[in-house]
Amino acid sequence: MNIGIVAPSSQVPQIELSLGVQKIKDAGFNVRVHRQCKKSHLFFAGDDESRAQAFFEYAFHSEVDVIWCARGGYGSVRLLPILQKLTETQGVPKPKLLVGYSDVTALMGFVQKHWGWQTLHCPLPSLRKFSILPEQDWALIQNWIQKNQVKAHWETQRLKFWSSAPSQRLTGELVGGNLTVWTSLIGTPYEIDARGKILFFEDIDEALYRIDRMLQQLLLSGSLSQVKAIVLGNFLNCKDYSASVLAKSPQGRRKHLLLESPKPQDLKPLRRTYEPQAALKKIWGDLGKQLGIPVLFGLPVGHGPEVSPLPLGAHYELSPQGYLKLMKWGWFQ
Repeated sequence: MNIGIVAPSSQVPQIELSLGVQKIKDAGFNVRVHRQCKKSHLFFAGDDESRAQAFFEYAFHSEVDVIWCARGGYGSVRLLPILQKLTETQGVPKPKLLVGYSDVTALMGFVQKHWGWQTLHCPLPSLRKFSILPEQDWALIQNWIQKNQVKAHWETQRLKFWSSAPSQRLTGELVGGNLTVWTSLIGTPYEIDARGKILFFEDIDEALYRIDRMLQQLLLSGSLSQVKAIVLGNFLNCKDYSASVLAKSPQGRRKHLLLESPKPQDLKPLRRTYEPQAALKKIWGDLGKQLGIPVLFGLPVGHGPEVSPLPLGAHYELSPQGYLKLMKWGWFQ
């Protein structure tokens, strides 16, 4: 199995990437790292054109079976119009597997829809902890990339219902990825149709109120219409924050000073802050009730602390007891 590594988003830390590449090679894979992974331009691993060309080059490369993105961050969405034009002028590459997560969500939706590719939500090789991934996750990643149909360890993990459980088992294609990236595609030509499907979301470093704001955008846009269920992975470092306000009314000569440069002891939180999981349960649970669909939490997938792989675009079964089972994935065919 031949793996090509490109960097469609942020600049890539080279030491971490070399450690990740060595881990992949040690597992017996042939690895090509595109020279573009060393480039830099503003926040990105090269300008938009060079990143898109690198991705497209490996998409057509006869000795690349799998494209594994080096890093997430931000930038993939900028490539979509370029990739669309390249597809119109040069055609559709043969089916391959795209591996990654986070910002790669935008590319995954594109290759699923326009190229008929399969996708695997999976840690990125330039992450610092990639070379020390948990053994059960790494074994599953290797097996799935090599098309070995082994059972995921998370299939025996019972998820928690944050809204009503279904009365009978649900089946359908599971799509999604990073909540922020997914939401940013709403109203664009690259929005992914989730009707009749199971949605998966995870995220990192988003304040709880921003998560609620994204859910309201999804709800008001109608993009959650006819979704069968929502399954949530981990939401790493997604916390509640409260503004600081004056603890008491300023008086006399200190009034201007207190208003201009108050000291910590002069301030208090505007309101109580909420424990993340309790607030997430409330936010997502209310959404599930409003839509009349199950919302489940606890899939060990995302930015951490659990980083298990998850095929997207595959077909799953969701039981009334809260178990998610992989039923059919095109990569195995």
